Amino acid sequence: MFLELDKKYRLPEQWSVLPFELEDPYKRVKNGPPLVNVIYKAKVDWLSRWIANPKKVVANAKMPNLGLDFDEIQAVIVFLSSIAENDVPQVTWDEFLLKKEDDLSEDEYDKMDKVFNAGKGVWGRARCTICHPIKGVGGNVGVGPDLGEITTKINRNWLHSWLGNTKSHFPDTMMAQYRFTDQDVRWLVEFIMRDTQFVPEEKDDEASSAEPDVKILTETEFSSLRKDASLIEKGRDVVEKARCFVCHDIKGISELMPVVERKRDGLDGFEKLLYDIRCLTCHRIQDKGGTYAPNLTFAGSKIKMNWENEFLQSPDIIRPLSQQMPKFNLNENEAKAATEYIEKSLLIKESLPDIFKDAPPTAEIIAAGEKLFYEKGCNTCHAENITKGGGVVGPNLATVGDRLQSAYILYHLKNPQRANPQGVEPNFGLSDEELKLLVGFLMDHVKKKEGK
Repeated sequence: MFLELDKKYRLPEQWSVLPFELEDPYKRVKNGPPLVNVIYKAKVDWLSRWIANPKKVVANAKMPNLGLDFDEIQAVIVFLSSIAENDVPQVTWDEFLLKKEDDLSEDEYDKMDKVFNAGKGVWGRARCTICHPIKGVGGNVGVGPDLGEITTKINRNWLHSWLGNTKSHFPDTMMAQYRFTDQDVRWLVEFIMRDTQFVPEEKDDEASSAEPDVKILTETEFSSLRKDASLIEKGRDVVEKARCFVCHDIKGISELMPVVERKRDGLDGFEKLLYDIRCLTCHRIQDKGGTYAPNLTFAGSKIKMNWENEFLQSPDIIRPLSQQMPKFNLNENEAKAATEYIEKSLLIKESLPDIFKDAPPTAEIIAAGEKLFYEKGCNTCHAENITKGGGVVGPNLATVGDRLQSAYILYHLKNPQRANPQGVEPNFGLSDEELKLLVGFLMDHVKKKEGK
C-alpha cells in the first residue's frame, strides 16, 4: 500500500539525479545467508530441528518445510560440515562468564551482573527489537528472525564475530554494521546468552506429551559421522534436489545458480554508509528501500543539516519508542558525509517559498498559531510541549524548529499526503493565513524554548 501511494504522489521528474546507483537491500539475489560456515554458527541439534520444521523452531521463519526424513537431515548436516572453511575465531572469555548462574560465587555473580547490565544498555541503544521479534513481540520492520530461542542455536564465539562484522559473514545481510567496540560486543553477547527472553519457555508435561517425538542429531552422533564420504554425497544430492541454492549461496554447488557478487571494496562516503548501516532497510530514497521510517527522497529540502549531523551521531527521541532510530555509533566524519550528500542530492526540484526568510515570526503570530494548533486538534497526534503533553502517533514537535526548515513545514502543512504519502495526517485545506500562523508557531519550537 505504501509503495502504491509513493507511485501516486512522488513523480520521478521531481527527483534529483543521484551521483551513484542506490542498492536496494530488498532486492537481494538470495534471501538466505551463505551456508559455508553454518556448522560453526548453529548447534548441531538446532540444525536438526530447524531442517525438520523451520516454523516450529522460529515462528516467523521464511524457509519452507522440505519434508525430509531423519536420514536425509543427517546427511545434509554432514554435507554442510564438509564445505566449512576456517573456524570462527576463538575468543578468550573471563572464566566466570562461561559458568552457569547457579555455579557463580557472589563475587563472580556481581562481576557478571555488571557485564550483563552493560550489554542490556547496548541492546537498548541499538534498538534490536525494531527488526527482531522476541517470542512473537516486536520486529516491526519484518526483516529479522525471532530471537526468542536464540540461545539454543548460537555459538558464543560466532555471535561475537557476527556482531563485530556482520558483512564478513553475510555481505548481503539487511542487518546494519554497528560501530560496536569490542567491549560493546562482549557486553551484548553476555546479555543475549543470559537474558531469559532469549531462552525457550518451559512447557508443561501435558503440552510436551502432545507433541510428536522428533528425532534429533546429537553432537556425539555427528562427530562420528562428519567424515563419512557417502553421507556427504547423499547430503549434497538432497540439497541440490531441494533447490536450497535458490535462497542460499552454497559452496560446491553454486554453479547451479551462480551469484554475481557486487563489488563493494571501493565504496566510500555516503554510499559506503548506506551499505554498512543498511539505511534503506527502514528508509526509502526515490523508488528503493523500506517504508518503516521517513522517506529520505527530499530530506535535503526538509531537514536542517546542523540538526541532522548531531542526530546521526546521537539519535534523539522524536517518534514513538518502537520507531526510534538505533544508535549506530557513527563518527563525525561519517555524519558529515551523510549530511553533505543529503544537502546536495536529496532535494525537491521546485523552489519552496520561505515566508519567514527576512524576519522571524512575531509573538502575535506565534500566539495565534498556538490557538490554531489546538483548534485543529493537532495535539491529538503530536506533542508540542513537555508540560502540556499530547499524542504519540506523530513525531514530537517540541524541537521541530531546530529540526525542520520552515519552507518545508509550509510545504508539508499545505498538502501532507504529497509531502509524505505514507503519513496519516489529514489535509485540513488551510488558508495562506492559517499556514503562516502554524508555521510561525512551529518555528518557535526550539531547544531553548522547551518547557515554556
